[in-house]
Amino acid sequence: MVIPYIKQSYIKFHKGNGYICGHVDALHATPPAADKFTDKIVECLITELGCAGIISTVSRLSCDLNRPPNPENYPGITEYRQAIKEILTFLHILDAENQQLLTPYLHLSFHGMKDTNYGPYAIEIGTKQGNSCSPEVLEWFEQKLTKAVRIISPEITIIFDRKFKGNESITAHRYGDKDGYHGYGLHFHSFQIELSRTIRKKHLAKLVAIFSELISDFQARFVSASM
Repeated sequence: MVIPYIKQSYIKFHKGNGYICGHVDALHATPPAADKFTDKIVECLITELGCAGIISTVSRLSCDLNRPPNPENYPGITEYRQAIKEILTFLHILDAENQQLLTPYLHLSFHGMKDTNYGPYAIEIGTKQGNSCSPEVLEWFEQKLTKAVRIISPEITIIFDRKFKGNESITAHRYGDKDGYHGYGLHFHSFQIELSRTIRKKHLAKLVAIFSELISDFQARFVSASM
């Protein structure tokens, strides 16, 4: 499948098939200083699930999309946030009056970390100390992921909110920020997913299978149940 991306100055994105209430992204996908293979994970999930996805097309060294707005990245952040709004509008899940989400929505942001952080088989999940998602969704995510990753290795290490806690910008999708971004309310659940290099390089297909199942379960457990 050739993904029909909407290509812009800082990103390319796909709105999905209009069913899955969530999107995946790779905001550090372009060299130099790229998180290698994260774009492939996103593309595989788009293809397999029909979900929406966003991939950066500029290096983080020139415009870091995983940060709050600043003079250097403001145009890129604006473009990225507008893409999210277009995805939500396409799904018809925003309240027309206040532009807040009417149904649970899952955002998975894929990043890469060095093997030297926690070893070659490690994943750290950042939620900025639980503020980017609800306690209920966080508990579900931790239980689901901890069980699923054993297909990669029984010795895999999973860490939550220690070194890579998630940038504060991921909480803005829920609560807004001081720069005039209103966010979309408490139905927006974001997870920053840091993957060791060995896992990304050697087990990409298994990662796709794991997160595909996780997204599908979120849809069944939280989205369908809310309708």
